[in-house]
Amino acid sequence: MRFKSISGAGLAALLLAASAACVSEDTTNASSDDSLVGTGTGDECEIDETVKIGAVLSLTEGAAFAGLYQQEGIELAFEELNAAGGVEYELIVEDDKTSVEDSVVAFEKVINRDKVSAIVGPTLSNMAFTTFPDAESAGVPALGISTTAEGIPDLGDYIFRNSLPEEVALAASIPAAKATLGITKVAVLYDSADEFTASAYNTITDVLAEEDIEVVVDESFETADTDFSAQLTKVKDADVDAVILSALPAATGPLVKQARDLDITAPIVGGNAFNSPVLVGTLEDAAEGLIVGGAWSADADTTGNAEFIANYMEKYDREPDQFAAQAYTAAYMIDQAVRADCDANREAVKDNLGQILEYDSILGTISLSESGEVSQEPFVQIVENGEFKLLEG
Repeated sequence: MRFKSISGAGLAALLLAASAACVSEDTTNASSDDSLVGTGTGDECEIDETVKIGAVLSLTEGAAFAGLYQQEGIELAFEELNAAGGVEYELIVEDDKTSVEDSVVAFEKVINRDKVSAIVGPTLSNMAFTTFPDAESAGVPALGISTTAEGIPDLGDYIFRNSLPEEVALAASIPAAKATLGITKVAVLYDSADEFTASAYNTITDVLAEEDIEVVVDESFETADTDFSAQLTKVKDADVDAVILSALPAATGPLVKQARDLDITAPIVGGNAFNSPVLVGTLEDAAEGLIVGGAWSADADTTGNAEFIANYMEKYDREPDQFAAQAYTAAYMIDQAVRADCDANREAVKDNLGQILEYDSILGTISLSESGEVSQEPFVQIVENGEFKLLEG
């Protein structure tokens, strides 16, 4: 059913083969469960059986700074949806411990033992490249909420994301920085050892060329590096207008801190690793001037955003971030897919997730295509006085 919501390659094949032992045989042709089919549609939908939704998130170790916000966002959303009535959801949350191996185990559990109707997560793209083929093989729709690497939707027909691709965020933040700050020459620093950051580097160089911005320093590092003095000394000597950074969260904090310690005061433009108040709080004054493109802003006048922020702060006693907002939105998108035909079977959820058009969410107007890709306008923000503010210009 195609509907408009009311407000409110080779790698994939290899991964599929590698993960086949981790899940049960293909269940895409399995008969549907009549108990998950209700009466009515949309707001009038009523399903007697509890609908199980899995959430595989990084709640401990390296990516916990994002996963904990995601858990809070999705739990808040399903509490609201259950209070609305008609469909009762049971959210089953699993911690993948920021580990590919644990993520595989968590996916296997929610797919085969819990028999969920859909999965939200995982937190990181490198987990998704391994676990999403498991969901695809089992015929379980999976909705990524922070899996922004290139190629994620190509992993299968059951794979979706509401997380703005890194290349889209970067393609917005670099021109915005140029328009606002007048940058003409930059340094590019990137993690060459990680597939996600290396892919983002390609986007960075393409956008800089399109914007006629000169790259005077082009330096790489590796994921496990902790000392960036050699690269940053070259940046300081070049006296650039801005630094464009593609790094995972673990490297982002130390690199930015070391740059400021070397008196590099140029604005630093980055990707989704910047989108966390945890990072800003850790960096303190060193975070000033960070510029990032992303999927959500607390300052945005989007549908339900003010209410979301207020409810989140009341429940958790802290402000939400982009990771919480995308997880929250994912729950509502799954609910839209369930209510479209009042059917919580995996196949129905998959079909209707791929038909969500112009859904007015806290992320703004957002759509999902049949191919699994998200479409929305990004927000570009800058850190000022320790807070994210929309970048004007």
